[in-house]
Amino acid sequence: MPVSQPITRENRVIFSSGEGGFTAKDVVDCAVIRGEIDPLWKNFLRVAECDRLANERELELDDSALDSAAIAFRYKHDLITAEETERWLEDRGVSLAEFSEYFARQYWGRSYSGPVDRPKSSYQTASPEEKDLFLVDLILSGSLDRMAERLSYRVASQADEAGDNQANIGEERARFLAAAEIDSADLADWLTQLGRDQEWLDQVLAAEAIYQRRVSQILTERALQKELVPMHLNLTRFQLETVEVDSRDAAAEVVACVRNDAMEMSEVAEESRYPFHRREVLLEDIPSEQQQRFLSVKAGTLFDPIPRGDAFEVWRVKTRTEPSLQDPIIRARLESRIVERCFNELLSKYIDWKLFLPPSE
Repeated sequence: MPVSQPITRENRVIFSSGEGGFTAKDVVDCAVIRGEIDPLWKNFLRVAECDRLANERELELDDSALDSAAIAFRYKHDLITAEETERWLEDRGVSLAEFSEYFARQYWGRSYSGPVDRPKSSYQTASPEEKDLFLVDLILSGSLDRMAERLSYRVASQADEAGDNQANIGEERARFLAAAEIDSADLADWLTQLGRDQEWLDQVLAAEAIYQRRVSQILTERALQKELVPMHLNLTRFQLETVEVDSRDAAAEVVACVRNDAMEMSEVAEESRYPFHRREVLLEDIPSEQQQRFLSVKAGTLFDPIPRGDAFEVWRVKTRTEPSLQDPIIRARLESRIVERCFNELLSKYIDWKLFLPPSE
């Protein structure tokens, strides 16, 4: 009687379509073809190196920051009890130790201030151990969920398509080779490093061609303009200036300097040595409890101080910009909404989620 092989992280089935199952490895490898892995891999190497250097120097972790990160993770995934968290991790093949180590890596990735060498290795040539640790990060960061959703769109598109689509594979292959900077003569070796062959690549490219054709049919200028109308307010862009202070009196002083003395927020922050930030946000990305403040504000509006724990923040709207299809961020938001709505029906028809629930962007 043959001995069954243990289920590793990479061969856990995430979803199926018909008789075919798609594993974590399938999800990642298809993301490689789409060009999604390289930036994530470079960041993973940088974070891992920060973690290694911090441990080498015996720097001390901020336990409260790690606890806060773990609590935020559990809240995001609706994991109320420790047992629910352990079961969630077990379903995905992640241990409690790996769970803790992930937050430590992310902490040093943000906090380590020493010099860090630029990462040089690629995902394809990485060791199995490196790829396995990378997969832990993809699982816990939510990146694997998003990759699985994108792959499910392509699988569902192919399942819904009648006939042969071989004619489009040549174009997709040329586009892939150009984007990945691979010479066609080197393709076989490149696929071998990935543990795949030409037949597998052709299947992936065929599904991509069908998906892209369907998307091009639904993402018309007319459809985007129609989508923008009800989303106009939610996609309004605000440039926010924020000064962080340690007391209500200090916040009142900042407000007075800006309102009465016509000082810039950055000037006030610099003179008083307060932290100053400038960022751009869309209304739909602002916390729901704060959105009401922005519904009728104009450029130059200064908000009353906002409590943040034991401190306060003073917000000023520097600019307000109405959404436009010429804005690439706005366009991407609208495209995502249209594609998601279009494919929801296909996913319910052709995709059976085994591990992750259908993730959202």
